[in-house]
Amino acid sequence: MNPTGYGIDTLSGLLSGAALRHRVIAQNVANVNTPGYRRLAVTFGGELGRAGGAPQVVVADGPARVDGNTVDIDREMNDLTKNALLYQAAAQVASFRLAALRSSITGR
Repeated sequence: MNPTGYGIDTLSGLLSGAALRHRVIAQNVANVNTPGYRRLAVTFGGELGRAGGAPQVVVADGPARVDGNTVDIDREMNDLTKNALLYQAAAQVASFRLAALRSSITGR
């Protein structure tokens, strides 16, 4: 039985990408009052489902305040909430799939 048939590799990549996105959003929130700070975002090098879709941190352009900072705290908190939901859903699916795999191995 091949564990990749259960999508474990894809879910693992999704969890890693969501964890990276969480760190980037936290950095943006921490620098909300830093003059000249440019908002960062996580993008994928290709389509999410393709093998080459590794996450990358990039500077995200957007409207700047008078001090040159491009962080919008409302957007960051919204992105943080969506990312947390994505992470929780992927973790739950991975948990169910691993339990099914474990069950098929033990025969229960």
